[in-house]
Amino acid sequence: MNGSRSRSPAAARIAIVTPWFGPDLRGGAERQSWQLAHELGARGHGVDVLTTCSASFNDDWARNSLRQGVERRGSLTIRRFRVQARDRRAFERVNAILLSLSAAELRRGVDPIGAADARLFYENNINSPGLCAYLAAEGGSYSQIVFLPYLYGPTLAGLPLVAERAYLQPCLHDEPYAYLARVEETVHAARGLLFNGEGEFELALRLFGPGIAEKSTVVGQGVDVLHDPAQFADRVGSFVPAQEQYVLYLGRQDAAKNVPMLISAFGEFRRRQPVSKLRLVLAGERPVSYGDAAKGIIDLGPVNEGEKAALLARARALVQPSVNESFSRVIYESWNYGRPVIVHGDCVPTATAVARSGGGFAARSTTEWTDALERVDFASREELDRLGRLGRTHAERASAWPAVIERYEAVFRAGETGRSSNGDPRPSVVQVVPEDADAGLRTYAAALGRALGERATPLGGAIVHERRGDVRAEDASDVPRPIAVFHGASADAGTAGEVDFVAWAAAQGGAPRARFLPVCIDPRLWDRPADVPLIAALQDGKTNLLYVGPIDTAANLRELLIVFLNYLTIDREARLTIAGSDVDDDAYARLFDELRRLELVDRVLAARDLSLPQFLAIFRAADVFITLDEREGYGRELLEAMWFDVPVIAYRTETARALVANAGLLVTDKSDLLAIAALAHIVASDRELRAAIVAAGRIERARFDRRHGVDAVLASLAARREPVEANEAGPIWPS
Repeated sequence: MNGSRSRSPAAARIAIVTPWFGPDLRGGAERQSWQLAHELGARGHGVDVLTTCSASFNDDWARNSLRQGVERRGSLTIRRFRVQARDRRAFERVNAILLSLSAAELRRGVDPIGAADARLFYENNINSPGLCAYLAAEGGSYSQIVFLPYLYGPTLAGLPLVAERAYLQPCLHDEPYAYLARVEETVHAARGLLFNGEGEFELALRLFGPGIAEKSTVVGQGVDVLHDPAQFADRVGSFVPAQEQYVLYLGRQDAAKNVPMLISAFGEFRRRQPVSKLRLVLAGERPVSYGDAAKGIIDLGPVNEGEKAALLARARALVQPSVNESFSRVIYESWNYGRPVIVHGDCVPTATAVARSGGGFAARSTTEWTDALERVDFASREELDRLGRLGRTHAERASAWPAVIERYEAVFRAGETGRSSNGDPRPSVVQVVPEDADAGLRTYAAALGRALGERATPLGGAIVHERRGDVRAEDASDVPRPIAVFHGASADAGTAGEVDFVAWAAAQGGAPRARFLPVCIDPRLWDRPADVPLIAALQDGKTNLLYVGPIDTAANLRELLIVFLNYLTIDREARLTIAGSDVDDDAYARLFDELRRLELVDRVLAARDLSLPQFLAIFRAADVFITLDEREGYGRELLEAMWFDVPVIAYRTETARALVANAGLLVTDKSDLLAIAALAHIVASDRELRAAIVAAGRIERARFDRRHGVDAVLASLAARREPVEANEAGPIWPS
């Protein structure tokens, strides 16, 4: 550890909760908690580590091997609590069931085991009632409490007790444990989420939905390496790194890390290139040896730091075949030495890191791994050095301790600071909403109101309702000359006009040239689990097309049904969900008549008045969002689709053009509904196209989230010290 020891200007009292804690623990999360505690302490923070009397992950979780009580170690206070007795056999039976599940059997938002087995898993995990009692009694004395990793009793049982100040650093893998219901509940309960890398964050979004986005921060993970070549070993046993050409696997050698696949790929590489001098070097603990010198596989076993440094610095590339990583420290160690890496393309955290950095290759199948090994073997030293430099640049940004700790501190400061720090009177905002406003407009106004209340305004964007076009100033008589956000002031849907409330009310009509504000989406509303039966039913292997919007005579739903009929000629395993946000009863009845006439009753799920968990289920399971509605609207559903990373196909209205831009495909001609169906199938099935649309959607949607809406209102308030003219004009859409 180095480089982060200057004292923080705003020290805090922080607790770190982790099942095992000690300098000699070798697991990734255990080592991470040790280093994090010391680095925060070195910055001047008061750090308490709350942990158990269990010695390590590999010890009996019911054995209290370490002494209970308080220990001072440098700047740290370590509080150890006894673990409780457990039924190890019951736990191992359930754990075996979980480990036997394939990726195809796992469904987002659905517990992979039954309630009885889940209870046995939690009750017979590593648990410490004393630690939980301490959190309940003393948790309020800490400004922040960091829990890591996600899976064990101290986190699952302890975090909900102090959720208002709890930050979860899950160290998340795409594994059956991550799909447990209690895990999802814990993720949603936490005040904040801290991730080791962008890939881990992407995995969390995929598993738990966009409701976690605003409370998530990629802090990184600090990585230290030996930089002095004098400390590098000249040889490891009889192996001399400087004299060999090799790729290096560094870590535990077992099937859980996908080592057999690596061995198979290297064997195929040797069959293709029998005269190649490239070897596969394995270094690390192993229950069984995969070494076979005759086949070019060298097993060096466990290595010390000097040996590890030499192996990393001299390798042509590091290979990391595991699909269950949240960060993979060895990748960043390799990059710190300027060496490229090969990772598994199905491991989101490591594959994302490689894609963002450019520091190596991602491969999925054994054949792709064989191809990647050939590329490393054939590449010039200059090319490998170039890739390694790209990786090093990324590693310096993501894994240097000073930068990592500064990101933690920024998160902690943001959680502590009030939203109005100066002494100026806070501005006043009143939202004017038509009395007959639809659900979309009301949702928009409510989101903007909550965000205004958090940021600046004493009323929180208080809402008054327009009655027959007449709102008088006395409706906001307690507010001195407020700004009015007048919803519906613009002919351009998806906007809201804002004007001086008194000037507007005095005009008894409206402001035909008001300044227009962006739609306001608040994803925090979705920070909760989806409806389990519905999201389970929708993940049955069928392609899910989704329409959310009005169900009335103008909605063009018959055209949508014909598109879906044509889609079924391309993909029989498909479903269309129609969710009505504003429903005309007669139109709803006619929709079902049309479904019966077209024999689509069993293929189309039509619903109205969805609960929020049901809403989350349909969006989280959707593959394509499609609407052919030609009317202008607020566009809330289009933005919601983008927040859930669902590609959009929409008729090109002005609203769709302004909101969607490059985040979907806009249709201008509805004369060929078969072509629209074919387009939907391409979007649903083309992996690269979907990724490009989703990436564009994340850029576009950021222009319309609650923060931008609030910023637009507050910018106007700051500029308006004098009454405003009712005909003042301004930009319609943010750039």
